[in-house]
Amino acid sequence: RLKIGPFSKMADLGKKYCVNCLADVTNLRLRCTDCPDIELCPECFSAGAEIGNHRRWHGYQQVDGGLFSLWGPEAEGGWTSREEQSLLDAIEQYGFGNWVHHFVIV
Repeated sequence: RLKIGPFSKMADLGKKYCVNCLADVTNLRLRCTDCPDIELCPECFSAGAEIGNHRRWHGYQQVDGGLFSLWGPEAEGGWTSREEQSLLDAIEQYGFGNWVHHFVIV
């Protein structure tokens, strides 16, 4: 077991922590595609955290297992981030509007 930072909490193996603020990012993190060891919490990512050679303009990848909801648990419908990303991908590919010509609903 490891003690993490000033919080003196026992670290669980398999948990992930933000390299900037040490917040638990096991469920949602932003991984730099240019720096192999940089994973940030959404707050540090949004603030533009730069650590070592990592710069805020580097590419990134969302890592969450697809179960995190961008709108929170109280949102109607309870969409996961994977479902939200699929919708955004479809809008980008086919445009916003009538998709009857592109999809077959079964």
